[in-house]
Amino acid sequence: MSLAKQLQQLKGQSCHEGYLTIYLRTDQTSNDQQRGEWKIRLKNGLKKIEEYIPSENEENKKAYKKIKSKAIEAIYSLQTELPKSLVLIASPNGDFYLRKLQIPVENEFFWEKQPRTEQLERLNKEYPIEGIIYIQKEDIFMIETSLGEVNKERLYDLEIDKEDWKQYDGVAASERMARRANHRDKYEQRFEANQQRAYKDLACLIQKEAEKNKWSTIYLVGETGLVTEFEKHLMFPTVKKVDKNYKNFSSKEIVGQVVVS
Repeated sequence: MSLAKQLQQLKGQSCHEGYLTIYLRTDQTSNDQQRGEWKIRLKNGLKKIEEYIPSENEENKKAYKKIKSKAIEAIYSLQTELPKSLVLIASPNGDFYLRKLQIPVENEFFWEKQPRTEQLERLNKEYPIEGIIYIQKEDIFMIETSLGEVNKERLYDLEIDKEDWKQYDGVAASERMARRANHRDKYEQRFEANQQRAYKDLACLIQKEAEKNKWSTIYLVGETGLVTEFEKHLMFPTVKKVDKNYKNFSSKEIVGQVVVS
């Protein structure tokens, strides 16, 4: 389910006892996180909420402690595979939402009648659905991304003998990208002669994909000459060019370099 749909559901929920909302940065590559500082922030944030619950409201405090324990257990269960950030929204009535994010969040803790979704809404706008097109002479690698995550990946491999593009999706795309041949010298002249037509055909396919899935931006990545040539055939409102070689990068790493960094 897309984040936009999840946000619609969350915004319509309420609980008289309260909703616990946690935005927690857990990035282990960050200098301030390598000694497990996220545990301290989690402990202090939850403790501060409890201090603000009136002592006479025993029922509310009991409900909070119950959901707090579940939240701690769920977050600690992920400590061997922590993403950059976590968002947790839960209530005593059984609602429980936990999302791992590959983008940073601001540490925030709430205990209110409704989920606090403002930061999620902001992130959804900052990291909309986008496309990354990594252009090489005979291979073009497409990544659809949102929220710093890989939604879809596809490799278009130019079969020069047939003068057509062959499509590989998902894992097959990544595997072929990793082991593809780097040089096809005997086809060099033939490729140069048919480059414009090949790029025009593929640009048309990608354009349709972008419009169908409502991409906000297309990033064209690769050598300047190849990117410039491909861009000529692409009619899209927002195109950004990145002159960099990501030959040995995974899809996740490319997204991290192009969109998140």
